[in-house]
Amino acid sequence: EHNFYAGFVENLSHAGLFIATHVVRPIGSHVEFSIVIGDDTEPIKGLGEVRWIRQYSDTSDAHPGMGLRFLELPPEGRKRIEQFLVGREPIFYDDDL
Repeated sequence: EHNFYAGFVENLSHAGLFIATHVVRPIGSHVEFSIVIGDDTEPIKGLGEVRWIRQYSDTSDAHPGMGLRFLELPPEGRKRIEQFLVGREPIFYDDDL
């Protein structure tokens, strides 16, 4: 059984990613993913495990979706993600600094 789910990556790290989507899989499910980052044209494909779910809420601006932990990621794909992350500024800033 193969199903195609569309979403966008809202958060990416060396260990996993968050896919913003209204169609979530149960925690513990394995999900094949394909993402394109930066100016790349070749997708990075891998296998992830759903570790957490964020449900839709009328009272929140946060997107619904699911957090995946990487289970299988080709070495070249991991390298491309790490290179992309090095060049990115953090999203959150401490106002007290």
